[in-house]
Amino acid sequence: MAGPVFLSYAWDDGAEVDELDTLLRLRGVPLWRDRRDMQFGGYNEELVCRAIEKDTSGFALYLTPAAVEGSWFIPKVELRAMDRRRNRDDTFFCGAIFRGYSVQSGKQAVFEQTGIDIGATLGAPVDEAQLLDGLRGAANAILRAYIASNWRDGPARIHIETRDPIAVLDESLVHLAFAPPLEHDPEHYDVAVWDEKIQPALADLQQALHTVHGGRPACERVLEVTGAAHLSAALALGYQFREPTRWQLRLNHFGDVWKTGREPASLEGWETPSPRPGSDPKGDLVVMVHASADVTDAARAAAGGPARAELHFRPPGGPGRHAVDPSAANAVARGIADAIRSARARYAPAQTRLYVACPWPFATLLGWHLASVGAVVMHEATIERDSYRVSCVLR
Repeated sequence: MAGPVFLSYAWDDGAEVDELDTLLRLRGVPLWRDRRDMQFGGYNEELVCRAIEKDTSGFALYLTPAAVEGSWFIPKVELRAMDRRRNRDDTFFCGAIFRGYSVQSGKQAVFEQTGIDIGATLGAPVDEAQLLDGLRGAANAILRAYIASNWRDGPARIHIETRDPIAVLDESLVHLAFAPPLEHDPEHYDVAVWDEKIQPALADLQQALHTVHGGRPACERVLEVTGAAHLSAALALGYQFREPTRWQLRLNHFGDVWKTGREPASLEGWETPSPRPGSDPKGDLVVMVHASADVTDAARAAAGGPARAELHFRPPGGPGRHAVDPSAANAVARGIADAIRSARARYAPAQTRLYVACPWPFATLLGWHLASVGAVVMHEATIERDSYRVSCVLR
């Protein structure tokens, strides 16, 4: 079981720690925080010590003057519990994010208060001028330490949820909880979160897993994914770990396993009419995948102008909830990706607009195969399914 990271901080620093919390959550790091995980509102010393000494896999201190000089519980309770744990458990990682101190002066301040050496530095010191960059660096340092502490062998287990929270004690290695910023209805979140938060987080996660995997021969270059996701998030996850990165995906969905892999493309039985040229020579390639529902009317209700060409893909027997066979889905996803590449070569569109109705694992497989197809603008269906809006752009 992968234990969460204990995040230690002074309550006066709550606003900045909230931002760090969000960065860590979007990168899949489960966190134990006092104000969230203590159910009765006050500071419970016994509960905190148990969390640090038994329930967590690492300790990260947001080290500020308020944490060292203005707090009694950090020096007297949390740091002492951390020191006891690391003295008996060499897999337990600990370190500090320095804010308002240099690394040396911060370590010295902690030592003078407690006699404890805080140990590792988690990212470069955070300063006011580059606050968000500094917090992102700290989040990535914690992410790498967390994965190195918890991923020893086998595949990397990911739980993804884009509408619901994930329990802090869920046994998955990576907890990808994207709500917020995502909402159940795509109309209710700012599309900028994809470029500003979610896709950078997925890129950082891929790099952290790559780094740890390189030093761990027993770790497989495989993601085992459970949960449920907006189709845009599923597509983006597959694309971030796409075939050229040499990651393989195993997606568990209602008892079925959907797998990526190198195999010949096959659209056997699918209705795939030849691309229909549009009237705009500078327009986009519009791709509609009607796996679980026909998206034609909804896509055209959200049209971004005349197309350069249109591609349609319908499963054998027509759209339906179970129209895609998981055992054949990887070959179908490759077939769709190959058809997009061929149409782009023929029509040279400005970009590809993608409208999809399918189970989320199929969107992930499609993302895994979408290398070398230029910019893809994914459109997410509204909750009423009567229109689409732009969500993420894969570049």
